[in-house]
Amino acid sequence: MTDDGRPSVGAALETQIAARDAAAAPPGSRPADDPPALDPPELDPDWYDAISVRRSRRRYSDRKVAAAALEALTAFTERFRLAPGARVALVADGGDVFTGLLERFGGAYGRVEGAPLTAAFVGPKDSELQIGYVGEAFVLEATRLGLGTCWVAGMFDRKSAASLVKLHRGELVFAVTPVGHPVEQKRVVERMMSTAVRSAARRQVEEIAPRLMRTSGHGHPAWPAWAVTAVEAARLAPSGANKQPWRFSMEHDALVMGHADRTGWTAPIDFGIAMLHVELGAARAGVHGAWERLEEPLVARFVPTV
Repeated sequence: MTDDGRPSVGAALETQIAARDAAAAPPGSRPADDPPALDPPELDPDWYDAISVRRSRRRYSDRKVAAAALEALTAFTERFRLAPGARVALVADGGDVFTGLLERFGGAYGRVEGAPLTAAFVGPKDSELQIGYVGEAFVLEATRLGLGTCWVAGMFDRKSAASLVKLHRGELVFAVTPVGHPVEQKRVVERMMSTAVRSAARRQVEEIAPRLMRTSGHGHPAWPAWAVTAVEAARLAPSGANKQPWRFSMEHDALVMGHADRTGWTAPIDFGIAMLHVELGAARAGVHGAWERLEEPLVARFVPTV
């Protein structure tokens, strides 16, 4: 619970998933070597402001990360986790983890260079949704601290990443991000990478929420202001190849997330990222709530509680 009695943000998502997993587990089974259990994490309101500032950056300067920022990031990794074990591990350097695309050109296309820190997004099998939620919280915390990041779910060496991080039994590294101070000027290769994934081209809000009503009309009520702000925040969420695989609709008083007709392999992680953005947008509009998982073809439903 928060200090004013509201449910902790993310608590319901964690409770729903933990209950589902416990019901599916064989009687008497218990995972070994699990990370220590923590209270459900709370969100920093400043992360909402970081949403519009965040950019994916692949080249970094040799400027050191300040001790205060490093301490804040380390504290984040220790407190911010979601069942069934999604967490962030922060390590120094880790440059060998990042690999480029098109090896015949020396692997430069898409390569990350010069980052002093690497964060690995870790969890057990089938925890992609929670990985996206926790990983994006870390990315926004780094952005709040004035640092650059870049979600990398495909072009990294998983063996190298696993060797850098102390993994508990059954854990995998799902994605990584460099962390540091990006160089001011993008190099040609980095600009090409941004163009290839259309990083600056995003769908309009009405495309990811086709039935959005800003004002009442034709027998349909206007969407509540909090839901509009939440969808606008989700629009700015990063996703694999910038596919933005989420679609939103209103169901009574709840905001429902479904998926597009065509999605990429990173979609489960992308959904978790967007869920965090929805919560931050709703909270900025003064509404807090809880996520409920839904059956395919839907993803989840955000239900206001305050």
